[in-house]
Amino acid sequence: MVDAIVYTSKCGHTYVYAKALAEVLNIPFYPIKEAKKKLPKETSIIYMSWVKENKIVKYNSVLRFHIDCVCAVGILPATEERLGVVIDTNQLYAKLFYLPGGIRKKRLSLFQRITLKSIESDLSFKLLDSGLKKEDALALDAILHNLNYTDLKALDPIISLYNKKDEYIS
Repeated sequence: MVDAIVYTSKCGHTYVYAKALAEVLNIPFYPIKEAKKKLPKETSIIYMSWVKENKIVKYNSVLRFHIDCVCAVGILPATEERLGVVIDTNQLYAKLFYLPGGIRKKRLSLFQRITLKSIESDLSFKLLDSGLKKEDALALDAILHNLNYTDLKALDPIISLYNKKDEYIS
């Protein structure tokens, strides 16, 4: 049984997912700072955050809790290779779900916008050299046009997992 959702969100996409999932699972959701004040250590949580350079933002900040699963929100495609890199980079021991996000450049720091420009350049060169896969093209489009690919249906596997866990407890 999971007791709460703890999240961090830069552009609002992770917040949308956290709020929707909390409503469906009928559990509270908290930003990290609030969770640290309100929740005891070892509380069982779902951690939801965004991905920056293969790192799940503020993951180390929630290690005091029991992390049942991690939901990472990003604009790059959720290939098996990318998921493996995210798992290895963050040394995840919990199940990982990758959710489509988006970009709001105005909410990013200067450094984050520079990093994003680098990703944009890499994808643009791929487009010129050999063409892009559909998923990479969607990521490039999101970067160029501040698009939002948030899709609440992407929560279905998570909802299904926790509904099954609840069945075993009952």
